[in-house]
Amino acid sequence: MDADAVIFELYGLRPADFIGARDAYVARARGEKDTAAVAAIGGLRRPTLAVWAVNLLARSRPDLAEALLRLGTELRRAHRELDGEGMRALSHQQHQVIGALSGEAAQLAAGAGERLRETALREVGEIFHGLLGDEDAARLWVAGRLAKPPPVTVGFDGLEPAPGAVPPPDTPVRPPATAPVPAPAVADPVRPAAGQETARARRAAEKRRARTVAARERAAEAAAALRRTEQRLAEAAADRDRAEGEAADLREELSTVRQRVETARREVQESKQAYRRAERAHAEAGRAAEKAARGLEEPGRSED
Repeated sequence: MDADAVIFELYGLRPADFIGARDAYVARARGEKDTAAVAAIGGLRRPTLAVWAVNLLARSRPDLAEALLRLGTELRRAHRELDGEGMRALSHQQHQVIGALSGEAAQLAAGAGERLRETALREVGEIFHGLLGDEDAARLWVAGRLAKPPPVTVGFDGLEPAPGAVPPPDTPVRPPATAPVPAPAVADPVRPAAGQETARARRAAEKRRARTVAARERAAEAAAALRRTEQRLAEAAADRDRAEGEAADLREELSTVRQRVETARREVQESKQAYRRAERAHAEAGRAAEKAARGLEEPGRSED
């Protein structure tokens, strides 16, 4: 069995049809003694409605999927290089692209018979945002095989600025050494004022540089705290998704078991009825046999 082809097919199905189709393929793989396919397919979890919708978009509109990938590449580059102007422009573009893709995904889902309500539509946007920073998840998505939402990141966690992207703090500017010159006979009132202005400008520049360094340190600390918070949120969201998927699977399995129990009950009832009919037929046949036997005996008695 081609497990990859089966997985591709399964993630193209509506979530309501996923479990039944998956279990059917697992049963077929077991019948074929294909343990690798059983493991690969049997471990699949039903995707959420939002994950199915973004997969549907990647399958239906690969041009839009490639556009999001290009945007993610540019955002990661701008982040590494600390390109503030580029980040601002790309951030604005990001909101526009994610909004457009979310709307397209909702339309495609509606065309396939699934309406995305507010919660699912919000999750679709979060998935697109997460794909911008997660290259591995983005590759699965472009192939139409995304299984769960990627972590939503702000600032693309894990990407460090490129070497040289952060300039070192400027060193104070020292005036060049010059040979002493004789003082003029008449003091020039302009020179002391110009020297004082230069000193004030130098002190102001040094203060600005110190504030810049402090601001960078605070920004780095805030970014680290944000990454830790996002990681905890991502882990909690992953736990929630796993729990929801397992609960959905259990509900599907419970429904299947209930149907089997009901079918077995009907079969038992039908078997009991058939048994009672057979008993009655057997009894009637016995009585008929006895009656026939008596009929055979009576002529002999009359001859005696």
